[in-house]
Amino acid sequence: MQEAAAIVATPMPPPAARGAPSLRARLLALVALLVVALIGLGGLAVWQAHAESRRQAGDRLLAAARAMAHRIDLEFARAEALLTGFAAQPGLAEGDAAAFMAAAARLGPLPDGRVLAMARMGEGQVANTAMGILPGPTPIPPALAEALARGGTAISNQYRGTLSGRPTVAVAIPLPAGADPPRLAIGLSLPGEAIAPALGDAPLPQGAVAGLMDRRGIIIARSRDAAAAIGQPAVPALVEAMAQAGEGVVEGIANRDGEVSVIAFARAPVSGYGAAVAQPEAVFEAGLREALTRLLLSTLPVAVLGLGIALLLALRLRRALAALSAMPDSIPPAGLAPGPKLAEVQDLARALAAADAARTATEAALRERTAWLEQAQRAAAVGTWRWDFATGELRWSEAMFRLYGLDPATQGPPSLALWRSHLLPEDRAAGIAAMERARLTGRHEAEARIRRADGAIRWIRASGAVEYGPDGTPERLVGASHDVTEQRLLAQERDARIAEKDLLVQEMHHRVKNSLQLVQGLLLLQARGAADPALAAKLREAAGRIVSIAAVHRRLYEGAPGMAQEVAEHLRALVEDLGHSLGSSGRAIDLSAAPGLRLPAGQMAAMGLLVTELVTNALKHGAGRIAVRFQPGPAGAVLEVADEGAGFPPGFDPTQSRGLGMRVALAMARQLRGALAVQPGPGGCVVVRLPPSAEAPEDAVQISN
Repeated sequence: MQEAAAIVATPMPPPAARGAPSLRARLLALVALLVVALIGLGGLAVWQAHAESRRQAGDRLLAAARAMAHRIDLEFARAEALLTGFAAQPGLAEGDAAAFMAAAARLGPLPDGRVLAMARMGEGQVANTAMGILPGPTPIPPALAEALARGGTAISNQYRGTLSGRPTVAVAIPLPAGADPPRLAIGLSLPGEAIAPALGDAPLPQGAVAGLMDRRGIIIARSRDAAAAIGQPAVPALVEAMAQAGEGVVEGIANRDGEVSVIAFARAPVSGYGAAVAQPEAVFEAGLREALTRLLLSTLPVAVLGLGIALLLALRLRRALAALSAMPDSIPPAGLAPGPKLAEVQDLARALAAADAARTATEAALRERTAWLEQAQRAAAVGTWRWDFATGELRWSEAMFRLYGLDPATQGPPSLALWRSHLLPEDRAAGIAAMERARLTGRHEAEARIRRADGAIRWIRASGAVEYGPDGTPERLVGASHDVTEQRLLAQERDARIAEKDLLVQEMHHRVKNSLQLVQGLLLLQARGAADPALAAKLREAAGRIVSIAAVHRRLYEGAPGMAQEVAEHLRALVEDLGHSLGSSGRAIDLSAAPGLRLPAGQMAAMGLLVTELVTNALKHGAGRIAVRFQPGPAGAVLEVADEGAGFPPGFDPTQSRGLGMRVALAMARQLRGALAVQPGPGGCVVVRLPPSAEAPEDAVQISN
């Protein structure tokens, strides 16, 4: 009895140490960790999307800057073409001011404040279309002075007009062509309103501002606050970046308005003028802040709900464990105090509490995993399903119901009839056939359109695999369905953009071809009306060169526009065109071209013009048959054009030649990063050696000097 009493009176084992974290703290920490991980993953996705958006925005800004750079070159090319045609007027080569004014009157009024001017070496400006014949010596505009000094076409930087005082740029050519040194020059000045159209009329991105600069970095046109900006230098950081590269995108630079911006710039290949488009960083930061705010707002309810559920669960478990540990060993009679707590009951309570806690934790983890899986499926618009072949039973996950716009709590069990009812009639037969075909192939891959319960039409892509029994009989098809509507829409938009681009490219090539034909016709018409035989010959030569350029263009862009072409095939077609279009007087052109080198359209154009000019020179100055040889190799490619004539005079230096054809050939060789040389002896032979990588530089070579 004493031993029994001692056993009964044995105290309870001491409770667990109080320093360990409580169940409530663990649950709250787990939920907090999951919420933080979810926010972190969402933040990473937002940041990656923001980075890709910035990159695409930079590409769009750079494309706009390139377009403006090419438009300013086009304006200068039009001005040079006008001056070249105007220079052929009678009396201009003698410097007759009256003849100049008469020719200008026949030309008609010039748009946008443009002014034609003529200057004599050592005398100054003698006449212009703004003030007529000038009574006394007048300062020569920079472009006219540069044309007289260089003996070639000149494009000035921005300057204050010598007569108007307005910011102006000018294009000038010497008269007569080929004179050394020239005595006269005519020029066309372009004020700000004539340059502004080069900015283009396409809408700029949100908050963006565009500008054009001369070679010194002085602003000549701007889409915002033009009056205050024209004539002022661009921001130094942009000027420094343009000095180091022909084009690019720089970030973190403050524009003239003081806005920290992303700035894309490009330099015009012929004139060297610069174009830039700046978009404030605030536009990008606003989008990032908005996306992060949406992320936080979307995860906040999940965090609050998860923490609340964890706290409530912890409190309930705590109360249950407390009630179990306080259980009496017997029910005392009325009016008596409860008996002492039994150690065995408390041990059992602890064991039950431990088992219950473990089970509860497992169930909580399972519920969290299930909820996480459902949330992930919902976020990714993915639903899972299983079709039993023997029973026809179809099972859907909750995300699958929501994919079809259905509430899993009220809809009831899914069925094949329910699935078929949501398929569009035109896709129903193909969808059912794909499911049946999976029994034979073991795989299921299909796309079909459905009409959701809310009436929305969505594209659904389904993928699945057949599960087989021990005897190899197909038992069920298990798979997942994914909403791919956005991908479909993006693909349709991409195809539409590609089709639009192809149409625009075809229209551009068509316009270029028509423009070349128009220029050729105008040159031939001018040649027939020229009184000077030498001038008429020059005009006919220019018309022939236009024909050759048109042939090069047609071969480049009517075959496979935008694709790299085989040089040997291109040269064979080009030589065939030259034999028909350059007036070879029966002289044969032999071609030997080995395959093995492909060039993109831009470099192939330079190669075509190089061969055309060399063949034209051989037809014009050489004799006998003309041989064109092209041989690519590991050390580079070699191009030779030779004839059977007397050859080049001793000591002939092609870099000092004043002939337009040789100058164009030199320019095209430099654009291909090659070296042009002539071989002495009988038979004119020109050799062009190209490096192993014939990639042309971004900046085109100016051939007017």
